[in-house]
Amino acid sequence: MFSKWPIHAESFEMELTFHIHNPDVKHGLVGDGLAIWFLDKPSDIGDVFGIQNKFNGLGIMLDTFKNGKRGQFPYVNLMLGDGNAMYNKATDGYETRLAGCIAKQLLNPEAKETKMRLVYIKSGYLSIDFNYYGHHEQWQNCVTLTDVKLPETKYLGLSAETGQLVENVDIIENRIYALYKPDDTFVESIDELQELIREQNEYDSEVSSVASIVKEEAKAKEKKRGGGRHRAFKKKLSSERRKSLKRLEMAEKRIKEQERQYRLKKYGHEDINFITYWFGKFLVLVKYILYLLIAVVIVWFALIVFRIQKQKRKSKTTGLLD
Repeated sequence: MFSKWPIHAESFEMELTFHIHNPDVKHGLVGDGLAIWFLDKPSDIGDVFGIQNKFNGLGIMLDTFKNGKRGQFPYVNLMLGDGNAMYNKATDGYETRLAGCIAKQLLNPEAKETKMRLVYIKSGYLSIDFNYYGHHEQWQNCVTLTDVKLPETKYLGLSAETGQLVENVDIIENRIYALYKPDDTFVESIDELQELIREQNEYDSEVSSVASIVKEEAKAKEKKRGGGRHRAFKKKLSSERRKSLKRLEMAEKRIKEQERQYRLKKYGHEDINFITYWFGKFLVLVKYILYLLIAVVIVWFALIVFRIQKQKRKSKTTGLLD
């Protein structure tokens, strides 16, 4: 099923609650899974988790049946289709896989439901987390990417597929929140998130201080009056916005850690980037060139001295014969 209207938000967060279950499962043999789509247009029924192949957009496939020889299942497989690429069911989409993660708790979770949280920012940032246990904010990251571009016009779709093996897929709830800045434009980057988080923390601190003062004043008035009712002023941000900023802050930390590990692996130090790495290489090259020039100059002077000494000896020998 696809949404009737496209998602207009350029940056957004989605939280999907679902339940994949089969009480009679034996040896992990169930089929076939659930897929979440962000496509340029709604799709007709097909053989790729229920939609047509050669799709244009992002497919997030929660695959519960292993067709190929690779990997462990259930597996979350991401594919970014361009309208021409084919999803190969025989290999579970291995050839066109953008990213993915093993998700064994997807099938028959203890909490009787699973939550999937997706955060997308227009700059290309994409993060997907799962909560299998029903505990508040107990998320496990599946993938975090920084170069994913969704179609400008994107329709949300949910689909499932079964074959000879079966399972139940229950869609319990789905919520989507646009991620706005205070000026009503969409969040564009992680740097902007840092600024929003900083402002959020400052605002929370101010609200907490005001609430404490109001509470103390109310207590003092109540004591003077000898009891009675009173109403204290309380101010707080939207709980949903607060949760979104907190989640994005965690995502920002994951990206920074990934960048640190990348620099450590590629350049041998976590504080070195591409520019400083090659600048260091350039300085080393300049140093060796200077050493070479100094060596050439020394050899040149030594050669001159040798020739002068040789000429002097030759002159002395010629004088004796005369």
